[in-house]
Amino acid sequence: MWYQILKFEIQYRIKRPETYVFFIFIFLFSLGGVEFVFEGKSLGLVKKNAPIVVAKIMAALTGIFMMIVSLVMGTPVLRDFKYDFQALMFVNPISKGDYLAGRFLGAFIVLLFIFSGLLWGTMLGEYMPWRHPDDLLPFQWKTYVYTFLTLVVPGLFFGASVFFVTGALFKNLMLIYTQAIFLFVFFMLTKAITNEYLQAVLDPFSLTTTSRMVDLWTPAEKNIQLIPFTSVLLVNKIFWLMVSCLTLWIGYKKFDLVLINRKKVKNKRDDFRVGNETDLATQLPTVNLSYDFKSQFIQLFHLAWFYFISIFKQVSFL
Repeated sequence: MWYQILKFEIQYRIKRPETYVFFIFIFLFSLGGVEFVFEGKSLGLVKKNAPIVVAKIMAALTGIFMMIVSLVMGTPVLRDFKYDFQALMFVNPISKGDYLAGRFLGAFIVLLFIFSGLLWGTMLGEYMPWRHPDDLLPFQWKTYVYTFLTLVVPGLFFGASVFFVTGALFKNLMLIYTQAIFLFVFFMLTKAITNEYLQAVLDPFSLTTTSRMVDLWTPAEKNIQLIPFTSVLLVNKIFWLMVSCLTLWIGYKKFDLVLINRKKVKNKRDDFRVGNETDLATQLPTVNLSYDFKSQFIQLFHLAWFYFISIFKQVSFL
């Protein structure tokens, strides 16, 4: 059953335009990744497509685009409960494990497709007209694939686990939109740790980790050597993998597949409560419908004002 849910999630996502909008946005942004991350600073003797430079670009952009991870991974369960999906649980033999596994894996596969724009963008960025040949090494596709698999994918898995569980347990759209900010704040707090080794281990995006790995390297070594998946980098990835698995386990234990909010049910019952005969006998006023430009403009104004006030009152906006 989990495989059917996985296929449904993927089929749903590939029909949504935001999937391709996210991919194109990340792809186009990655074309100028070197210029954005290093802000035009000189790299000295290190080339702009050296393994350490590629690693820093991918790690930094993964952290910046965590908001997209939140939007993709935080909504699958929320979407189902928004449309009263729990009612189907009584007529379909779907286990909690199958449901969560299908939703998570389906959304994560789509997330990998979206972030493949980062891989393709950094690769094709070497051929952009603003890149000077003297600043580049011969093209090595293995550098990009290796970095994507060792830095980006583990980082995405951690973010996906946290955001998916948060969305499944709290089912709060505003929390889904803002939780990536809290992760970024945590990353900034790790910069205040004085112990360099601990700081490198606790960095969820591995920016500090990669810097520590190559501290003693010469420019020649930085240009030709891939960052080895050993030492503090391996410890960093194992630590965050354990955090991810623990988060998923807690989410599985705490999640209730057929939980129905009692307040929501009570409100629905109140909505369907029939009034007395006097209310039913009330004569409704006669109205004239108007679809001219003036009425449409008034509707536009009131809708715009309504959504402005709604956003302005949100805690995340304030």
